[in-house]
Amino acid sequence: MSADSAKPPRPHLPPVLLAGLALWAVTALWWPWARTLDEGILVGAAAAGSAVAVLVFARGLRRKHVSVAAIVLLGAAVALAASSVGAAALTSSTEALVGREGPWECTLTTDAKATDFGFRAEARIVDGEGRAVSARLLLPEEGEGMLRGTRFSVSAPLKAPEDSSEEYFWNAGLVGTLGVSAVPPDASHQSVPFASLREQAIHLIGRYGGQGAPLLQALLCGWRPAIEETGAYEQFKTVGLAHLVAVSGAHLSIVTLFVAQILGVLRLGRRSRACATALFLGGYVCFTGMPVSALRAAVMAGAGLLALVTDRRNSALTALGACIVLFVGLDPTCALSASFVLSAGSTLGIVLVAPLILSAFGSWPRRVRSLIGEPLSLTAASALATQPYAAALFAQVPLLSPIANIAAAPLFALACTVGFVAVLVGLVAPPAAPAAIGVADLTARALGWIVDLLARVPGSCLPVDAEVVPMACLSAVMLGGLWAWWPTLRPRALALGLVVPLAAVLVLVPFASGASHPEDEIVMLNVGQGDAFLVRSRGASLLIDTGNQDGMLKEAVARQGVRRLDAVAITHPDDDHCGSLAALGDVALVGGLLVAEDLLTCPCDACTDLRDTAAREEYRSGIAGLSVGDEVSCGRFTLRVVWPRSFSDEGGNADSLSFLCSWDGDGDGAAEWTTLFCGDAEADELRAMASDLPSDGIDVLKVGHHGSKKSIDGELAAALRPSVALIGVGERNRYGHPAPAVCETLAAAGAEVLCSDERGDVSVAFSMEKLTVRSQNDASAS
Repeated sequence: MSADSAKPPRPHLPPVLLAGLALWAVTALWWPWARTLDEGILVGAAAAGSAVAVLVFARGLRRKHVSVAAIVLLGAAVALAASSVGAAALTSSTEALVGREGPWECTLTTDAKATDFGFRAEARIVDGEGRAVSARLLLPEEGEGMLRGTRFSVSAPLKAPEDSSEEYFWNAGLVGTLGVSAVPPDASHQSVPFASLREQAIHLIGRYGGQGAPLLQALLCGWRPAIEETGAYEQFKTVGLAHLVAVSGAHLSIVTLFVAQILGVLRLGRRSRACATALFLGGYVCFTGMPVSALRAAVMAGAGLLALVTDRRNSALTALGACIVLFVGLDPTCALSASFVLSAGSTLGIVLVAPLILSAFGSWPRRVRSLIGEPLSLTAASALATQPYAAALFAQVPLLSPIANIAAAPLFALACTVGFVAVLVGLVAPPAAPAAIGVADLTARALGWIVDLLARVPGSCLPVDAEVVPMACLSAVMLGGLWAWWPTLRPRALALGLVVPLAAVLVLVPFASGASHPEDEIVMLNVGQGDAFLVRSRGASLLIDTGNQDGMLKEAVARQGVRRLDAVAITHPDDDHCGSLAALGDVALVGGLLVAEDLLTCPCDACTDLRDTAAREEYRSGIAGLSVGDEVSCGRFTLRVVWPRSFSDEGGNADSLSFLCSWDGDGDGAAEWTTLFCGDAEADELRAMASDLPSDGIDVLKVGHHGSKKSIDGELAAALRPSVALIGVGERNRYGHPAPAVCETLAAAGAEVLCSDERGDVSVAFSMEKLTVRSQNDASAS
């Protein structure tokens, strides 16, 4: 990329790019709807789209100038034809293969990922007749560490996805699930190109790398289990650098530019630089095992960056348009793939507006401009095109993203390049591996240190609850608006455009978040198979448990407008109650942590992990232990601890910290309404704490252990007599929660039973006259 103080000319939008964007947009809209259509309609739509495409193309050949409308229509017609053919093929394959026992020849297309019940991965499976489809594999515990490209045979029924997952499976092009009870001993990937090379690179980095090894494995090989286990991946997402640890268009563009700059110092010609950069890019992608997503990102980033390096920007836009037509036309599901959207979007942003942003640094010295201006212009252009979509995807807006990108881009490029060379050296000359990997490890540590420092800033993200389609449209509008406006940029104006909004948000949001909520209420947040209950009154707020789905918690926090919490109470250290504690600090300022007194000294792994998490979060009020009889105030609410008297289950379900929450509306010291929060405590614990509960019952019950069979019985329900029963539970969870008998028992006792999987967030508002119940998925109030 060259840079002058003069504003670069606005690039022309070539016909191929316009057609590609139209094809992409129509495919993204048509594909989800095609799931509801029968095969005959899809065949008719494919024929109609093909006919229109042929007519438009033939008419265009007879004219010297083709209108933009005709180009867009051509792209839309091709999209209709290609996606209809693809949808009909997927429907036909599903009908033919679902229910078959196999045997299946399976090739993993993703790395195995840990779940609550073993591991899962996506795979290409082939039956005995040679029919190939994509499916999700459910792997046993020995599936840990299985890499993309692993091949094995298995005999098991191919099952259709559950109703709640049908849309996801369709959009991903998956026909169903295949349960693997045992991994065959002959599982290998020796016949898969570059899969063995990737495995060797991962093991080499793990063996000789130090603290930076997990980050190097993610940067170079696209292997994230280790970095996810350390929590570093969440830090990268928090500061807006998730694209750096995924082999995406932005990732490859920054690395490719860095290599091109090094080659430029060697005074190589443009063609030599282009060839050498292309060879580096190809070798780099080989370390990832060459998955389809990385190949798409490499082709798009390579086409864009190489054209920019050779100062042929219109050629880059044409090449990008051709890539979009090719990839979406051949595989309509990639139009909705997050990796494709981020790669194509970032590449489009970089090629389209990065030179304009770089022109703001035209008066800077050449070396400074290359070191700071070029990486910043790339990341800024990429963020402009993808940040709204990424905000919906990750349920947060990283406020520190501009600063993080400025600080991390040079270190990131250095770590990737040095790491690539180090691994090559280690593979070719094994005796040199310790020293080479050691040097690369230092560069990764420096990058990790910067990210860790920025991630520690409290409230560094704004929580977002938004759909991806509108946010993707916002990305398109922002990028298109800047292209149409094409202003003259100056460093001061660019800095003000980045710093002033950020400073305003950082200064004003904490004050705004402290504003008093108009109602005293308890809100059951929909966080999947877990618990999270918000108590707020008169500007004070307390969260009881966090669940373990970071994205769902952040979306719920955004829905409720929470930016500050006086404290978080963790009932017990099970993952579905405290797994998202660290993620909560990204989007809300948390004053302190409340736990059972015995948890502070319990030596079990779960309690120790929770204490370590609290120490890392550095809460202003620290971590406090509570015993039976202790009270916590939250506006008009007073929460009195009624359990546990002492630990008997190493902090497990039976040791759940439980509160009797009283609401005193008129301040006379007598409670108008009472609520019982009991974590995962069940019937036996409820009977044991009965002496500390009101003899005339309670008004609201947080049902223990997500409504399990042992959570409550008829006698207890009759004694407690709740008017409202709240159950935090995940949709179609494998535990069978809530037990139907429990719901019937509570209803027979007079309770209105509300489950988060059906109702979403549920609010119970308190007033002197009544309780008002509202739910996210039901506008009615009671």
